[in-house]
Formats: sequence, structure tokens, C-alpha cells
Amino acid sequence: MISNPNPMMLGSENLCLFDFLRHWALRYRMSRFHGQGFHTYPLDISSIRQQAALEIKEVKYSDLQGDSCDMQGLDWYSMDTNRELARVWRCRDFANYTNKHGSDVKPPGALDTILPATDSFFRFRSLLVRKDVNLAHFQLRSVLACPSRTGAFYPSYRAINRINVDSKETEMAVDLRSIHGLGSVISTLDANHGVLMAGMFNGEYCLKNLDSEDKRHYASGRITNNPKAITNHLQIYLPRRSSMPVAALVNNDNGFRVLDLATEKLVSEKMINYSPNCSAISPDGRLRAIVGDKLEVTIYDADTGHMIHELAGHRDYGFSCDWSDDGRTLATGNQDKTVKIWDARKWCDSQGVCQPLKTIQSNMAGVRKLRFSPAGSGPRVLVAAEEADFINIIDAQTFDSQQTIDIFGEICGIDFTNEGQDLNILCSDHGRGGLLQLERLGSGPEPFIRGSDWRRNSAGSRYGNEPYRRKPAMLDELCIF
Repeated sequence: MISNPNPMMLGSENLCLFDFLRHWALRYRMSRFHGQGFHTYPLDISSIRQQAALEIKEVKYSDLQGDSCDMQGLDWYSMDTNRELARVWRCRDFANYTNKHGSDVKPPGALDTILPATDSFFRFRSLLVRKDVNLAHFQLRSVLACPSRTGAFYPSYRAINRINVDSKETEMAVDLRSIHGLGSVISTLDANHGVLMAGMFNGEYCLKNLDSEDKRHYASGRITNNPKAITNHLQIYLPRRSSMPVAALVNNDNGFRVLDLATEKLVSEKMINYSPNCSAISPDGRLRAIVGDKLEVTIYDADTGHMIHELAGHRDYGFSCDWSDDGRTLATGNQDKTVKIWDARKWCDSQGVCQPLKTIQSNMAGVRKLRFSPAGSGPRVLVAAEEADFINIIDAQTFDSQQTIDIFGEICGIDFTNEGQDLNILCSDHGRGGLLQLERLGSGPEPFIRGSDWRRNSAGSRYGNEPYRRKPAMLDELCIF
């Protein structure tokens, strides 16, 4: 049976991992696909079934054996093929969703740049396989929240689950079974400043104190009574003039709202002339970037709500944005398969024309989640997660190169933990979805020596005797005291 990665997900038309492999094998057997000059192997359908039937709970670094066992525990040799060829076919078949027809095709003269994948910032640690990850909307990919090193929250069916990445145990954190209909379907999730918050399809929300262990004890409310007010994105942060956290919410009813989480009262509400899909507050709390169902990126004064700039250049609707920790750089991701890098100190040139620092082209699909690494965590990177399969870790100091991590499955969210030393990626797939964990390379107290390979002490590392070349921690300006 051919199915979507999540049968509850609205709008998706791409296949989950094992359905993709079955479909690929069936097409090979059809004579009309022969003789077209595209080399392939005759996949063994029975071996695909055997791989799908395996109950794998975790894949660790020590389990990796090339095509005999990849990051998702797949044995490509047993299926009479290899991972590289499967990747070619997957990219060939994947349908990137756009609202503007042809926007993901690079037009003549466009400065979209394909970055070379020559960097190594992170390496695989483990995949905790979880088949209950519930991705409710194919365009909204912000449903992973990691407020601590050990805790990762994600939506399941009528619940929010928590993975303890140390013990590998999963438990229900919020029980939503008392809420009926779309009111229990989570569209966005965040956890920060001691609060876990989820936005739902009908404009509802739920709030939970992270210190509370009672899974049925949470506050709930409704942002708006508009039946089309799905909450597209929320961000919990501390405002400039208060020590209590607030949440910035963007809804599909064209509304942007700020909710005081202590009183559950709206601090501000602004209706705009398009549907906002993502917002991000600058580190100093003065500027707010919003992307949505329009081609321009809008920059607002966070205090007054007045529009300051409209940044043109994207060819489709935007679904992700993020600021660097120093507040100098804004990144915006779009369905046109590009990420644009903007200098917040100079939005436009002398003629008033918007000029991004760089336009970076994605691999297979639109970029639906962006996250800059925390300051001081190592070489600065920008993580750009595509709709499915590809996670691009871009050098955020030069924006000239990147590291590419690829899996098979819909990407639901990304988040840094452990002060930026760990990167968690949530993947939704019937067969091999779950929490993918990456860790920083070259971090720690080892000396930085140029032009020499060093080996980590086997007594103090799970990767004993593995050669590596350490990179400098960061190239920021040093403070002078």
C-alpha cells in the first residue's frame, strides 16, 4: 500500500521510506521504464519487506557500517542496491511544494548559490527510532522543543511526548485526550524559560510548567475564535521590559499576537494583510522579522509594531526565519528552495534596493526550519532543514561552504542543546522516524594545533583513537578588558 509519511498530515504527496523503496522496485519491473539510459538495480521486494519488519529502537555510532547499516539502520546490500543510488531516485521523484508555479526553478541571472559540502561541523551520535511522531501539516515544521540537554518534546497522537535522551525512555508529558477534534492537533511547539507551549489547529493553545510532572495538569485557552486561525508558529522569549516570558504567535487569520504566559492575556494584537507563517525576535528585542504568504520579508519595530523594512527577493512564500545571536544577521527560508542571508546593519544599498549578503540554494525541497548556533558553542553555523531528507549545516562565518546530512523522512524540527554542542533533528516516518542526534566535532579542551592530526584519548571519549583535525572555536572579535 502506498501512503504518505503520516496519513494524518494535510497536503503531503511524497512517500514514506519503505513505500518509496517498494514503488521504486515496482517501477523497475515495468518494461516501459527500461531502456531510458538510467542505470538501476533490480531491488529485492522481499528484502524490503524484511527491512520494514525489523523492530529497531536505536542506531548508534558504533553500529554504522556503510551500506550495511546507515544512520537509520538500513541494510542496502540486502536490498540489492546502494544508498547513493536510492538518493538519486529520491531526489528525482520528490515533489517540492510551491504556491507560485515554477518558483523553485532558478531563473536566468539569479544569484542562487549551491554551496560545496566540504565541512564537518557535526557527526552522528544516535537515532532514537520513534514511529509515533505526529506531523500534522506538511508546511509547518516547528514541532520539536529541547529546553534541556536531556529532554526533547514532540507531538504524538493527542499528546505531547518527552524523550529522555540519556535513558532513551519516552513518556507522555501532556495528555490531550480530553480535548476533542482539531483542538488536540498540534501545529507548532516551543519550550523555554520553564514553560512548554503548543499551538493547535483551531487557534487553541495549551501551557504547561516544565517543573510539573502531572501530565493532565496544564492550562489551555483560545487565541481567536476564527475557525481558520491555525497557529502557524510560536516563539517563547523574555521581552525587553519584563522578566516574565511571553509568546509571539502567528495565526492563519492574518494575525500576529503576543501572549503574556503568566496571566494568559494578550499584550498586543496586530492584523496584517497576509498570513504570517513564522516570526523571530532579534536578540536585543528591538526588531521582529515575519515571513508568510507574501514574497517580501517584513521587519517590524518589536515595541510599536510599525513596519520598518520590506525585503524583496524571494520568489515564493516563506516559512522560516532566525537571527544570529549577535543580532547582525537574519536568515530567511522559502519554498523557492533558497535561504537568503541579510545584514541587519544595512538592509539596502545606496539606491534603496534590498541586497542580501548571500542566496543559498537547497538540495531537494524548500527550507522550512532555520536555526543559528548559540554564540560560544564553536564555529558559527546556520542549520537549514529542508521539507524532507536534507539538513544543511552552513558555515555562518563565511556562508561559502556547508556540511550536508541526509536521511529519508519528513523533517519536523531542529534544535540545539547542551549549549550548542548537540543538534537534535526530529524525523517523521512510519518505518525509521525519530530523534536524530548529532554532536560537535573538535570541541573540548584539546589543543588547537595547525597542520597536525591528533587522536582523542580513548579513556575519555566514546570514539577512542579516532583521528580528527580540530577547528578553531570561533572567529568572533575578542573582548578587550
